[in-house]
Amino acid sequence: MKNTIVLLLILFVSCKLPSDKKTETKDTELEQLRTSIDSLFNSNIGENEPGAAILVSYNGKMIIGKGYGMRDLTENQPITKSTNMRMASVSKQFTALTILKLVDEGKISLNDSVYSIFPIETFKDGTTIEQLINHTSGKADAEKAFFKEWDSTMIANNKNILEWYSSENRTITKPGEKYQYNNGIYEFIPCIVEKVSGQEFAEFAKKNIFNKAGMKKTNFFNLTKPIEIEERAFCYEKDSLGNWKKMDGHFLNGLLGAGGVYTSVNDYFQYDLALRNKTILSEKTHEIIFKPSSTNKHNGVKRYYAMGWGVTDSTATHTGGWFGTNTFTKRYLNKPLTIAIFMNRKTLFTNDLVKKTDSLVIEYVKNYR
Repeated sequence: MKNTIVLLLILFVSCKLPSDKKTETKDTELEQLRTSIDSLFNSNIGENEPGAAILVSYNGKMIIGKGYGMRDLTENQPITKSTNMRMASVSKQFTALTILKLVDEGKISLNDSVYSIFPIETFKDGTTIEQLINHTSGKADAEKAFFKEWDSTMIANNKNILEWYSSENRTITKPGEKYQYNNGIYEFIPCIVEKVSGQEFAEFAKKNIFNKAGMKKTNFFNLTKPIEIEERAFCYEKDSLGNWKKMDGHFLNGLLGAGGVYTSVNDYFQYDLALRNKTILSEKTHEIIFKPSSTNKHNGVKRYYAMGWGVTDSTATHTGGWFGTNTFTKRYLNKPLTIAIFMNRKTLFTNDLVKKTDSLVIEYVKNYR
């Protein structure tokens, strides 16, 4: 009897159930992915340099959430998944959501003319709100003009953008005729939100978008009215001597809409879940977010733009670049996968860092069963 019990114990220990083996394989593959990602980022980012934060979300779980390098070189503070980093043009998806929130409330329609809200000559041609969002307004880019015309000793704000579009007709082409990426128009959109809602743009976004998405520590940051950003990553670029220099005081950092959002891997993960679960807006309005709204060509290849996202049949992406900032987000529409990389330096798109990250993650997903 004793021998029988011993034999059964040996068999139990040595023979694992198929489900146990499957779990062990998944754990091993995930660890291999994490090791590969670590190797990739550590080879591109020095331990005491400005760095990056990465998010990989799959099947509703944060399978990678990590920081590399420093958020603050003066205080030697590292980047973590709770570090708030400047999003640059990735901010546009949140600006679009503020308009969609007003659509949800029945206060405006995407087909409404801008002229019905701001009766100024520039928008007398029937330009619609949707054309502002999808970069087919046909208007000049105020931000480009401000780089040349604005007094750099003063911090520009969104009211200055409104004044610029109001001062004379800024039309270049007919609305809807041509796709032309336009930061200035995205800095005009907050003026619409403020006039229609009666609230300051940053406050409206905080209450109706960020908080609703579970992004409790995410904010639009305005240098003309600065707020405390918890665990903030400062932006850096190298000077002529090769030393890292802070780049946070640019005179256009008072403009919101085209950029200005500070968020973290933790908060962006919550946002990703909210988008997939359709909890920020009504279900009907959520369907609009990734619906192609305009078309452009790049190197002969057709590309489509939706509500603050560049879209294909299977992906929604956006990149960002500003002084001391690079960002990248990619949501797969045909699988529960999201990749986001935020940097407080401008080296994200060198050494194929984005492409290599994407390849490693996709290989993991292919093997995931």
